[in-house]
Amino acid sequence: MSDSPVLVTGATGFIGGRLARRLVDAGVPVRAMARSASAAIAPGAELVIGDLTDRTSLEAACAGVSAVISCAAITGDKKAPPGGYDVVNADGIGALAEAATAAGVGRLIHFGGIDTAGAKPGPYLTGRRRGEERIKAAGVPWTILQPSVQFGPGSPFIRAMAGLVKAPVAPVAGSGRTRIQMIHVDDVCRAAQDCLTGDGRLGRYVELGGPEAVEYDRVLDIIGGAMGKAKVRKLHAPLALVRLQATLLQVLPNPPVTPAAVELLEKDNVAASLDVVEREFGFQPVGFAAHVASHGLEL
Repeated sequence: MSDSPVLVTGATGFIGGRLARRLVDAGVPVRAMARSASAAIAPGAELVIGDLTDRTSLEAACAGVSAVISCAAITGDKKAPPGGYDVVNADGIGALAEAATAAGVGRLIHFGGIDTAGAKPGPYLTGRRRGEERIKAAGVPWTILQPSVQFGPGSPFIRAMAGLVKAPVAPVAGSGRTRIQMIHVDDVCRAAQDCLTGDGRLGRYVELGGPEAVEYDRVLDIIGGAMGKAKVRKLHAPLALVRLQATLLQVLPNPPVTPAAVELLEKDNVAASLDVVEREFGFQPVGFAAHVASHGLEL
């Protein structure tokens, strides 16, 4: 691998922060992009100030790096900014890819989502897909990783679900039978690191998922068990009602649910197979239920 640094965007986030630390520990020079000089980044990484909406900062961040790992995005649980999610997830990602191309970066590894290339994505996933199309059009060699929902230390998803489980009755959008192929964040980071070498994954979408597909209701039960609850009581609400509620709640500064989050709950979040990581990367990812049983929720 080149002695030039690897740029990690979103380096203070759940995946980006974990990945930056992993790379530093492996002896890989890391340039960690954050929006603030006071950001807490991986010890040993070089801090660069940048924002996906600031093209000049992206050009500076990409200068002299061997690869870019694109972890920054506005996730569906967050309220859309003025101008919509596309300001960051499509236009910002496109600007990053163009900056990487102009700088002669060897490869760009981007974190998308399993459903972005699906037949009928909603508005949020459509925006994510536009960002991916911008990457492919930019000219930089690319790999797009598509992880299912991640768990592990500090997982925003697990924290949110634990908050629901704490209530006397956990609200559930829809039937609760939507399947999720939960994958540990460290397995996601290992896969991303592997993509820094070799050409076999360039120009490809690569799905990432754990060894089991777990229904949403079962995820709540597993979390409840780890919290000492013998039974998690659930209240299932029709998706149409939850979608309407989410739309109305957008007047709040920090709504508890967003239309994008409801969109993500409407269909399974699973890869093409349960052994996709083992076949692609040669290692067995940890299972959600077994890991929670042995390590707890790691909140």
